Formats: sequence, C-alpha cells, structure tokens
Amino acid sequence: MLQLNNIAKSYQAGQVKCQALSGVNLQIKHGEMVALCGPSGSGKSTLLNICGLLDLAYQGELYFDGEHLHNNAHHCMLLRRQQLGFIFQRFNLVPVMSAYENVEYPLLLNKMSAATRRKKVLQILDAVGMSSFTQAKPECLSGGQQQRVAIARALVHQPRLVIADEPTASLDSVSAHQVIELMKSIGKAQQTTFVIATHDSRMSLHCERQILLHDGQIQSGGDRQCVA
Repeated sequence: MLQLNNIAKSYQAGQVKCQALSGVNLQIKHGEMVALCGPSGSGKSTLLNICGLLDLAYQGELYFDGEHLHNNAHHCMLLRRQQLGFIFQRFNLVPVMSAYENVEYPLLLNKMSAATRRKKVLQILDAVGMSSFTQAKPECLSGGQQQRVAIARALVHQPRLVIADEPTASLDSVSAHQVIELMKSIGKAQQTTFVIATHDSRMSLHCERQILLHDGQIQSGGDRQCVA
C-alpha cells in the first residue's frame, strides 16, 4: 500500500534548521494496522502527514499502491478525497452539522447520488452503533460517540488507507476499547490499511506492527510485529 524510500523532511525555525525526518525507509502492506510510536518531537506527526499526502515538501520517494507520487498537489488531493480517510484526536467534526451530515460530507465531495449517499451513511452509522443519533450535533454527543461518528466519516467511502492521529488519547478506557474494536472490525471487513500515530499503549498494542521513531529515524529494531 505504502512504500517510503529514504524520506527526509526539515523545517526552518528562524536561523535554525530542524531535521524532522532523516532516511526513513518503510513498507506498509494492504490491510495492515500500523502504529507510529515515539516521544513528542520524534517525527510521528510529520511522517503521518507524509503518509496521508498532506505534506508534499519532503525529500525521497513515496509510492502509493505502487504509484510513484511526484509531489503533484492536484493528484494527491484527488487521492486523499477518494482513497484516504482521516481520524483525529479531537474528532474534527463540523459543529453545525448533524452526525448524519458529518458522515455524508466525504460522499458529497465525491459527487455520489443522494440515494447512494443515504444508503452508505445509514449503513456505516449503524455499524458504529450511532444509528439512533443521526440528527444529533457534536455538542450533544460524548467523546466516545463523537469518535464513533468520526470513524464512520473516515470509512464511509471505503478508503484504501486511513490516517489516524492519536484517535484514543482523549477517551476513557471503555470508549477507547470500543473505538479500537470498531477500527479493527470495520477495517478488516473493508480491507482498510491503517497508519496510526499514538502515545497510547491501549491503541498500539492492538496494531499488527509498531514503528518506533526517535529523532526523526526509525530505531534499530523499532519495527516490530505485535500480537493484536
């Protein structure tokens, strides 16, 4: 699904050059659930943004499903819209939209018919246990419920790849467990690949692999298989 060859990324902070990533080589298979782990400042978010085709200003080569991406912003935008889903720590639901409307939004961007949109939205809301809350605004939902809606939004168009940034960090243990199980079960059913940046062992221990980053590099022995 993803192949990264010698990926490097630097930032300029005033007079200081900060090397966020250096010489990252990584392969992620179709249907894998992979955790990017490491301390703050290790490069997790930077690597996540590159894998999610959000940051195109990097050095090295990135292949998406075998296709070499050449920093083509328009093409990457279309891939993000059609092939990727995103889940965030703070849910990032549109506050003026209902749960139904938030989940429907990616389908509107992809110009699906109204009948198809309705069928897909209701199916995925039912799958995440939110069929009774279709008209609820985010402010009326608990954190766990909002993250369920966010998962539904990320998966409603059956993306090939889901990018998740600390998806369980702000949740209590019960909600975190429910969210993890939803991501695993729906992802397996749809053969979705997950790349997840996380500090949360509740999340990383359920992933098939953990990639340990430190100072912008994958640690020696830091790509390890896990028992999910």
